[in-house]
Amino acid sequence: MNRVVSRTMSRILAISDIHVDYPDNLRWVENWPRERYFQDVLLLAGDVTDRLPLLETTLRTLVGKFHKVFYVPGNHELWIRDKGTTTFTSVDKFHQILDLCNSLGVLTKPDKVSTSDGAEAWVVPLFSWYATPEEDAEDSLYVSSTVEDSEKSRMMWMDNHMCVWPEDIGSRSQFFASQNEAAVTGSYDAPVVSFSHFVPRLDLVVATKEDNRMVEEERKRLGLPPFNDAMKQGATVGFNFTRYAGCKRLDAQIRKLASVVHVHGHQHRNRDRAIDGVRYVSHCLGYIREQQNGLTWGINSWEGPKQVWPEMSSCTQ
Repeated sequence: MNRVVSRTMSRILAISDIHVDYPDNLRWVENWPRERYFQDVLLLAGDVTDRLPLLETTLRTLVGKFHKVFYVPGNHELWIRDKGTTTFTSVDKFHQILDLCNSLGVLTKPDKVSTSDGAEAWVVPLFSWYATPEEDAEDSLYVSSTVEDSEKSRMMWMDNHMCVWPEDIGSRSQFFASQNEAAVTGSYDAPVVSFSHFVPRLDLVVATKEDNRMVEEERKRLGLPPFNDAMKQGATVGFNFTRYAGCKRLDAQIRKLASVVHVHGHQHRNRDRAIDGVRYVSHCLGYIREQQNGLTWGINSWEGPKQVWPEMSSCTQ
């Protein structure tokens, strides 16, 4: 791929799951100072809002603050509240959102940027969806659990009530992966920083000791006691997130791109970890209760999106 590269020297920053339907989250995003970010590139890894007018105003706000904004939709964006329009599906809304992005100058395709270390990098957005074990067992990240209540998981998961799919869509994870074919088969002459909404690997779902240490540090800063069971990081009893976490195809595409960094969101638990030569970063804002419980560590220290490239220091191994 050949593109004219902007002369602006940028940091590549990332955030996801800003959920601006919550007024406190919206105000927090609106208060990001333009003078801090006007030379920088933002990767917005999904779950902004399901309401198109609010999505448009939020993206406009971010375009006004950053040199470039890249974006992929999350699962919330594909919710359809008006079920009376039975012919309009979540796939139709996906394409409607891409058209909106194009009209606003928000990037949803690969593009090359000049970075603040004097080099260059490619940003590659990857569309994705999760694979449930019933829909696509081979692609699913699902791991069964003796404490799982499958009916509770199904009822709690709002996509099961809010998304509308074409009858012939087949595997949703395969459908969205197919939208990345041109991006994944492209030729890149600089380091690749890719990003998606959904989780690309099962081992990113499970918290490490370092993840737990970061949560406990954040809880201590907030004046909260340690979790009784740190490994669960506030998980709901009976709910099995791996059913809806992501898919294996996504990591296969990351590996094909030879990404140096991959940003994801969705799980509302933050990560910064190197696995087999790829640095995986999740920097979610999340819901207010998660912020108040210290689960989205790093948000307060960065006071906004997190720098993912150029790397500032070595990340957790």
